[in-house]
Amino acid sequence: MIKFLMLFIVASVLVSCNSVNYKSTSNTNNSSFDTIKYAKGFSINNIGNIKVLSVFDPWEGAQNVVYKYVLCTKGTSIPDSLKKYPLINIPIKRIVCLSTTHVAFLAFINRLNTMVGVAGPQYVTNLDARKLISDGKVLDVGYDQALNYEVIVSLKPDIVLAYGVLSETASQYKKLEDLGINVVLNGEYLESNPLGKLEWIKFLAAFYELSNEANAEFTNVEHKYLALKQMCDSVFERPKVLCSLPWKGVWYVPGGNSYAAQMIRDAGANYLWNDNKQRESLPLNFEKVIERAGSAHIWINTGSSNSLKGILAEDARLGSIYAFKQKNLFNSNALINSAGGNDFWESGIVKPDVILEDLIKIFHPELLPYHSLVYYKKLE
Repeated sequence: MIKFLMLFIVASVLVSCNSVNYKSTSNTNNSSFDTIKYAKGFSINNIGNIKVLSVFDPWEGAQNVVYKYVLCTKGTSIPDSLKKYPLINIPIKRIVCLSTTHVAFLAFINRLNTMVGVAGPQYVTNLDARKLISDGKVLDVGYDQALNYEVIVSLKPDIVLAYGVLSETASQYKKLEDLGINVVLNGEYLESNPLGKLEWIKFLAAFYELSNEANAEFTNVEHKYLALKQMCDSVFERPKVLCSLPWKGVWYVPGGNSYAAQMIRDAGANYLWNDNKQRESLPLNFEKVIERAGSAHIWINTGSSNSLKGILAEDARLGSIYAFKQKNLFNSNALINSAGGNDFWESGIVKPDVILEDLIKIFHPELLPYHSLVYYKKLE
């Protein structure tokens, strides 16, 4: 949840001692790569009994940056060419998560019991994880600029699973590394393909020697998602879809190459900014959006507004949009806890097929007559 509150803030620089240029990637005859079909942000290279995980450009604006992590069982002989990278003995037994999406990944591979610390525990929605937190088995490690280094060190994690958004995180993570903590960057939030986001489960599973199990679970969700997408490929009537709300005078709409835009297209609808090629959100003024979106049939992802009255409270002019007049507004916050933690941003990362079902139900209810909305709710 915390991570996604920060996505409009772009990181410009993040430097780490284990970052390298693309061209320096290890090369050996005794190696093979795991199949990664959708994700663009990582690779897994198997060199004998050693796994070399590479993470590419793991924050907004990064270019030609690679982080490498060497995974092997304790006592394995490491080639000299790999000794300059962080060495992590697997399977890991203790992990600290700095995003609630990481919690969802752990639940997906049934390894929540290895989590010993989490950032922003109040935002966690997974019930099993919340039980671990309430029982004192998972501690609050702070977040962002307020990471509690003393608590993290005391937990003795095998890795801290982190992410890069703000440039200030460089000093945070460097300090953890100096304290002897393995920090692993996860860039799943940067993927524009829903199945690419989910595919990062293969990345995390490598730390637990659960690659086969993760591949099987991924394939299961993949098949469901692609079957739903195929069902929508031939639909003729495609409603025009508007996203989000203006914030402090600026309307951030998803770029045409974003995760949200891809989901809308896969669900058989016409995203209003399909002609845009950006992955990042577009900051537009109110008039610019209304010019294009006034005739939108359906309006989704309305931020913190949970009612039609709340929409008008933001700006009375929003009532002129066709979707508002038809009361076709839906928000992705049907599963939210008392602290504001939204399960759409947590378990939704590993259930893109369920989110797609929700969107199909909204755009083409006749295609899924028996489906009840899970992550979305209609605004009244």
